[in-house]
Amino acid sequence: MNVQEGARRMRRAGVWLALIPACWCALVLCIQIAFMFRAGIGAIAGGLGISEILIAATPGVLLWIAGWIVEGFAKEPD
Repeated sequence: MNVQEGARRMRRAGVWLALIPACWCALVLCIQIAFMFRAGIGAIAGGLGISEILIAATPGVLLWIAGWIVEGFAKEPD
């Protein structure tokens, strides 16, 4: 496998590693909000917040950025 193919795979894996936890956390947050409003609680107290989404998606974002950098170094100079 050449460097560009490896970098492309790194970027693709990074996107998936960032999107899957972010979507899961967003889904859980929406379910919690729905249950709180159904129970008559107007304010959102506790639960899953944006910081947990950021923490869960960080490894994927870092892998995506690393793949992007590796691909930039692997290109032929013009």
